[in-house]
Amino acid sequence: MPAKQVMSGKLIVLTAHIRPLRPADREVVAAMFAVAYPERADDLAWQDDKIQRWVATDRARVVGYGSYWPVRDHRFRMDLTVAPEHRRSGTGSQLLGVLVGRARAAGATTLQARTESDRLQALAFLTRRGFAETMRMHRLVLYVASATLEPYAEVERRLAADDITLTSLADELHRIGDACWHRFCAAYHAAREGWPDPDPDGGPPASPSVAEFRRMYGQSARRLYVEYARLWQEPCILATHGDQIVGFAGAVGTGVRPALRGRGIATAMKLRVIAAARERDVTTLRSSTGNPAMVKVNERLGYRVTTTEVRVVRRLEQTQAGMSVGDATTRQRPG
Repeated sequence: MPAKQVMSGKLIVLTAHIRPLRPADREVVAAMFAVAYPERADDLAWQDDKIQRWVATDRARVVGYGSYWPVRDHRFRMDLTVAPEHRRSGTGSQLLGVLVGRARAAGATTLQARTESDRLQALAFLTRRGFAETMRMHRLVLYVASATLEPYAEVERRLAADDITLTSLADELHRIGDACWHRFCAAYHAAREGWPDPDPDGGPPASPSVAEFRRMYGQSARRLYVEYARLWQEPCILATHGDQIVGFAGAVGTGVRPALRGRGIATAMKLRVIAAARERDVTTLRSSTGNPAMVKVNERLGYRVTTTEVRVVRRLEQTQAGMSVGDATTRQRPG
């Protein structure tokens, strides 16, 4: 028997059936996902046992897709999209209810969703269901030939005078071996101080283990390689001071230890990436950041913001009228 939902005195019959994604669903889901998340159209191709994928069907036709996966410390993320002709029918709410309930049962205390800043209906859908904005991730593009480099010609020399040296991850791994990963992981954790946290839970983010960091870096590097159509692997540039890594720019973003910010380290590392791109005749570079300071660094070098992704989070430990949050979503307006 189909599920029922009451809204404004009307009886709405939810006919969608929610079930796990099957291999035969992938083609139609990929097309639906590409429309909803054009900047992340390749994400569906990634195979990861941690990602739980579901579809909503109507008379055996796939009309909605949703997924969720753990990120860290009981913080989960999700994707959700519904075919245009099935929106405002309750399918979105029904599918979201399954995702929230399943994620909560898997130990999630927060659930993050993402959508583009110009998708106002999607933002309204999520806001009505308890999601609140935590940050905006800006995507930027640089046309390498038009990069603004001349004002920063001396920045690397000035850093060298302070014993801050630029190198690459590949060269540092060759020089000190696995000790490089320990130093890189420590620098990454230190540099996160002051970064916008897309999954806030009231406390500072826990430091990843070296193994977790290496796995995260590998996944990010592979994704970046795919973004460049497997034609170029953007180098990872490191800034070192003594036996510390104090800055990095590459697959896991750009960051500098707080005590050394404001000296031009981030700018110098980005200049190295641009120089490498020119050597390889790469015409376009991409970047993304939720940090306003890094947006300014990129823009001074010639990058321009193209799109903005809004990240919204819902806390799952709350209940409504004695119901779990997963159950409560079925009482919302259809979407």
